[in-house]
Amino acid sequence: MSWILEEEVLAVLAAILLVSAVFVGVQAFSAGRVIEPFSELGLLGAEGRIGGYPKEVVAGAPFTLNLYIGNHEGKTTYYKVLVKLDNTSSTVNGTTPLSAEPIMEVRTVLNHNSSQIIPVNITLYEPATRLRLVFELWMFNETARSFSYHQGVWSQLWLNVTKPRLTAPAPTGRGEISPKMESKLIEGFLSIRRAEEAGGDVSKMVDMLNRALKLAQSGDEAGAEDLVSQILAMEPEVSRLGAEASRMRLYSGIGGLAAASIASVGSYIFLKRRVWVYWARLHRGWRVVWVGGDSKLSNLEKAIRSRIKSSGETRVEDIVFSPSSDYRVQEVARALYKLARGGALRLVDPNPPKSFTSYLLSAYNLGFAVAALLVAACLFSVYASGLIPALAVPRIVFGSLFTLFLPGYSLIEALYPRGDELSPLERLALSIGLSLALVPLLGLLLNYTPWGVRLDPTLAALSALTLGLLLIASYRRYRGLRFNLSRGSVAA
Repeated sequence: MSWILEEEVLAVLAAILLVSAVFVGVQAFSAGRVIEPFSELGLLGAEGRIGGYPKEVVAGAPFTLNLYIGNHEGKTTYYKVLVKLDNTSSTVNGTTPLSAEPIMEVRTVLNHNSSQIIPVNITLYEPATRLRLVFELWMFNETARSFSYHQGVWSQLWLNVTKPRLTAPAPTGRGEISPKMESKLIEGFLSIRRAEEAGGDVSKMVDMLNRALKLAQSGDEAGAEDLVSQILAMEPEVSRLGAEASRMRLYSGIGGLAAASIASVGSYIFLKRRVWVYWARLHRGWRVVWVGGDSKLSNLEKAIRSRIKSSGETRVEDIVFSPSSDYRVQEVARALYKLARGGALRLVDPNPPKSFTSYLLSAYNLGFAVAALLVAACLFSVYASGLIPALAVPRIVFGSLFTLFLPGYSLIEALYPRGDELSPLERLALSIGLSLALVPLLGLLLNYTPWGVRLDPTLAALSALTLGLLLIASYRRYRGLRFNLSRGSVAA
């Protein structure tokens, strides 16, 4: 990982950190504001994944599908999905819903940036060929106080229904709700929206309203009304706490943005001066051997060359941390590093690791330790941010590194373990570019597994991929180290 010490790489990383800090700050200030709000409706198979849809069902025999509903409206939204049947003679498109009575309706309330997969059990009683099963997404309009066909979001499935009609009568219940109960549920939803606009955390209220919806659709209107009454009673306190939390988020957002910007620039200035010293301390006991030419050397580099040639055995600490030096420590360390990277001198480890286990825990493999710590920090911030709101910003920072840098970095390190195979900027650019390619590919593969594309499987798969590739890179570097040992020297 020593290529990160290059000055141009540090400058690029500082710029990325600064841009990221501004992005995080903008996200904090614009939380809840969506430029292009939209909702999602997807049809999944019986296993909750894309694919595995039935093509033929038996009349009277129930079958299961799953509805995926996603809310990106910038607010809590009350949805209704109408399930309809069509024999291909009617029209349904982005502006016109299907002209048919629904055979079923599914309701849910979702917070902004949340989604839900809802199992739907459907039974068709009439044999048919080329029957179209249509799912339409309707959203509650707060101004009109009614549901409207939302943005033309719909999905469909073509089916053949076989065997004659069963003698058992078709069920009459379609999950409909009485007008009185509908009015109560709308009142509860509007209470949630008022509390949300005040900045309150309405997640508990949303859960209660969804429970009330299930009770109402199952016929237990008394239980549903009791839950709605609890929601209405919670509104004043949730709104008050939300107003206080909004002020705190504003102040912390301003402070966090300022701190992150200062830290990004300050880290670059500090590391630019001190990072070479840290590198020298990691190698302070290593022996220095001059192997390069004499041309195009600065005065400091000539002084280092003279010191090495005039001494029988010179170590890094003798050159960098010598009290008699006329140059500053960081200047000497930086010049020594440049000479080592350029091949003018070789650093020989007097005590190299003798096994792969000891190599993993040595300074040779510092990149693996740093990457593993970043993975652990990302996992901690993701799972702990729900309990500790202050971890929301670290979650964005570590999550960005986890998805946009580490997968590609680990692959590049595994493919090109030697530091001289690619330039530092090439490694940085390829690490970001390959991460953008690997993460969607991993998501596609997860879709065809029993776990699906969900938070826990995605985090586990990315962690395993990153750490696995880093272990491969470590082993390949260790093999190179053993090869150098067989030649009688171990060089940095």
